[in-house]
Amino acid sequence: MIHAVRAISWLTCCISLVFCALPSLLRAEAPQLAWEKIGDDLEQATGKLNQDSVFSASIVLVRSALQSFNLQTIRASEYGWKHATIRSLCRAAGASVCINSNFFDEQGKALGVVISRGIIHQKAHRGGGTLTGILFATSKGVGITHRDTFSINGVVEAAQAGPRLISQGQIVPGLKESSFRTNLSGVCLDRKGRIVLYRVTAGVFGSSLPLLQNLLLSPAVECLDALNLDGGGSSQLYLAGEIPGHAGAVREENFAGRDEVPIALGLFPIISALPATATTSP
Repeated sequence: MIHAVRAISWLTCCISLVFCALPSLLRAEAPQLAWEKIGDDLEQATGKLNQDSVFSASIVLVRSALQSFNLQTIRASEYGWKHATIRSLCRAAGASVCINSNFFDEQGKALGVVISRGIIHQKAHRGGGTLTGILFATSKGVGITHRDTFSINGVVEAAQAGPRLISQGQIVPGLKESSFRTNLSGVCLDRKGRIVLYRVTAGVFGSSLPLLQNLLLSPAVECLDALNLDGGGSSQLYLAGEIPGHAGAVREENFAGRDEVPIALGLFPIISALPATATTSP
């Protein structure tokens, strides 16, 4: 009986702690992030979505001004795989940083537009309320746009996902909070034109969408446009152990996921120019 009373008392204390933490979890106060240079044109930051709570989801971000890197899609099929881990894809392709990208169906086929090296492997998906955004690269730079305004003219790389979280420096309204109670991956373009890849590891109560959007708009990140990528078991971010311009040895970092994926986004050291325009694959 004494043990039972103690167990109930312990459980009551735990529940009380959880409820005491809820107000802190629900506050949309973005934490400060300290960016660290990890190579030429490459910075990394880590933090929590809510600094005031031990239960908060954590986030890791990597950004580049794309002066020493270019953005490319990586298809598992290029290496004879149907799908693979982000680490495997990144190492096989020779990229410095990689993140998962498109959603995919039960057969492992990527959903939405896929353009790689100027070749259109899949056209844009136009239906539904999730795959609303497209990340694309041209010879002039990188952009994020709504699928309805996307044009393949001059596009050399593109991937479709969603929903969009930030558009023109404003929070995209009407998103369902319940769909973000898991690990998250995403990409944003900040006000200086830099690309930011990020992964959120869900805390005890999941990944709070308002807190994430607030952080992306904070002075530490300053996203102008942000796009949600496939999350859950697919959410993965990888940093290679060899990064150009780093003064010393770089520690390989692998934020792994449960599922293998067919498509990744990679930051590649610039060696040669990209193709000029997109063509349809055979």
